[in-house]
Amino acid sequence: MNEKLRKILSVLPWVAASTAYASDSTYQVDEDAFWQQVYDSRTTYYEKNIGQFPDDILKMGNMTGVWPGGGLFVLQADKIGKGLWAYTTFGMTNPDMPANTMMADYKIETDGQGRASNYSGTLQNKEQAKSAEDSAGYGYEMLLIAKENADWPLWFMQWSANAEILNDAGILDRVEKHQGLTVQDIQVGENESVNVLIAKAQHPLPTGFILPNGKMELLIATVITDDEMQWSLENGREELLAKLLEFGDGQVSDRNRESVLR
Repeated sequence: MNEKLRKILSVLPWVAASTAYASDSTYQVDEDAFWQQVYDSRTTYYEKNIGQFPDDILKMGNMTGVWPGGGLFVLQADKIGKGLWAYTTFGMTNPDMPANTMMADYKIETDGQGRASNYSGTLQNKEQAKSAEDSAGYGYEMLLIAKENADWPLWFMQWSANAEILNDAGILDRVEKHQGLTVQDIQVGENESVNVLIAKAQHPLPTGFILPNGKMELLIATVITDDEMQWSLENGREELLAKLLEFGDGQVSDRNRESVLR
């Protein structure tokens, strides 16, 4: 594991461990060739259109036994653009999703330096969320594309995974119904927060793929300014996305950029 990932793991509130993705899974992939076929197909798509995977996947402690084989990746998005980084869920479209279990009474302990040191909880059954018949799992993977290799995007990625898997947020349905979804003040650090616009990936980004188990959309979370957030509520998410594509960095996140409304 590289030092950057070690630093990330020491500060994020939910991440339990990092482990080689090729061998990581509580789900016995050797006993389910179809599950592996889906996993491999998704991997090939990412590596062709986004970039090569690192050796490590980031696992969320509160998803142990809930999201088998799933986790978060940080990869250089050189197929999208020079100097870009992609932060992505990987496994929302697994054949065993949506989840039918959840972790109850989850507790996390930290050491003297604030690093996660111990986890505990109990698996319990939960009602499985409904998804479209032609969708793979939840029907999407979530990405945030940034110009930096940092830890703040992973706070957002954890938020999105928790919202969907544990709280049945139905993010894809909301995006399709409202032509996008805006979320305000998502914590991305001890004293930091961002607003985001979540929308389907737009060209020239890769826009999705048909996996062996159904359709996979790519949803992109883009950091937006306070005035863009308010403007979208009055004028629509689709209109804000159009402005970002025309006047800004498109669906690439930069927390320091100027508003496209100025």
